[in-house]
Amino acid sequence: MNKSPQSFSGMVLSPFEYHKKLRDHFKSRKKTWNWFSEESNKSKQVEEFKTNLLKNTYRMDNESHENLYELAHEVCQALKIDAQVTLYQEHNSLQLNAGISIIDNEAHIVFSGNLVGLLSEDEIKALLAHELSHYLFYKIDNGEYEITRRIALALANDVRSEDAIIETARIFQLYMELFCDNGALQVCHDYKTVIQMLVKLNTGLTQVNAESYLAQAQEIINFDSNVTLNESHPESYIRCLALHLHVEKNEDYFGKVKHLIEGEIDLNKLDIFQQSIMQEYTKDLLQLVVTPVWMNSSAVTNLCKEYFSDFYRNAEHKQANRLAGELEKTMPSVKNYMAYLLLDFAKADPDMESAPMGHTLEIAELLGLKDHYEKNIRKELKLTARDFKIMKEKALAELQEVKEGKEESLYND
Repeated sequence: MNKSPQSFSGMVLSPFEYHKKLRDHFKSRKKTWNWFSEESNKSKQVEEFKTNLLKNTYRMDNESHENLYELAHEVCQALKIDAQVTLYQEHNSLQLNAGISIIDNEAHIVFSGNLVGLLSEDEIKALLAHELSHYLFYKIDNGEYEITRRIALALANDVRSEDAIIETARIFQLYMELFCDNGALQVCHDYKTVIQMLVKLNTGLTQVNAESYLAQAQEIINFDSNVTLNESHPESYIRCLALHLHVEKNEDYFGKVKHLIEGEIDLNKLDIFQQSIMQEYTKDLLQLVVTPVWMNSSAVTNLCKEYFSDFYRNAEHKQANRLAGELEKTMPSVKNYMAYLLLDFAKADPDMESAPMGHTLEIAELLGLKDHYEKNIRKELKLTARDFKIMKEKALAELQEVKEGKEESLYND
């Protein structure tokens, strides 16, 4: 089934740009995509799932829980999906949660803890709408996002996978939860109901004030730049703020949500796309380093090749002013990494004496890395403030003696 995106309050209920980018990335890996697309690879998982479901839950029948099934039917109509819903209560579980498993057009929704007793009817409807929005998400574009998610999770769960793919899968999941929150909003037409449902699930409280929590969420965001931490679901306050932005029809809705979920580039939390960006930053910096002909000694060239085997001087790259603007928006870990790169090249060839240090100090100044670089120099070379001052003056003086013509200026656009 190929569903068209749904809309609410003038905004489209559609996968986020990150979902589309990751889907396109995996589709370009045709062997991987084709393998996960084959129906035969799902059959064993389906069989195991159904067995475990029956062992660990109580299946709620339509006669005893007619109201819940009526709510689920209303949600399916509102989302324009053809899901055949079955509800379950998990055995011996105190943690409040809900989850959905999708097999063809079957939607198996499992409640954990006392959700049915805790939530009002409107809040249960919001919860069902959130879970059934997963169904919609998986059916859009002939199931391509469901395939994308399975590939991401399979790679992330492989012990051989690097951290970047784990972070990629995490971010994909976070955006998926926001998509489903928007689905709940579309069905309920009241963001307060959705927020109350989310907060009750996180706290277990029987009474919550949506507006008060929204104000609290904004206060938290104002003080916390690392907003998503490492949860598989976004923090509840992130989800609440995203809902409010949606309702307000904020002009920069997608930009603000991206900042909330992805934040600035952090060397310690790179996804596969940010990893590529960091590789480009590294190449750009190396090009700035080797701009003067005199910097292209064998030692420096060999060091460039250690970073990139196909590196060659004068390849297309960002000029200093543009790179500086992009680095300004990154976390300190990125700036520190770039500063250490400069130090590597400053000390790469001992036969060149002090000029490379002066050259890299100039680059650091241009890129807004001066404080990071000078701190690293002092730390790694074990220099006092006085010794560093003398070394810097000598390096810059020697640089002036060997500087080449204007055509190799770092300032060129």
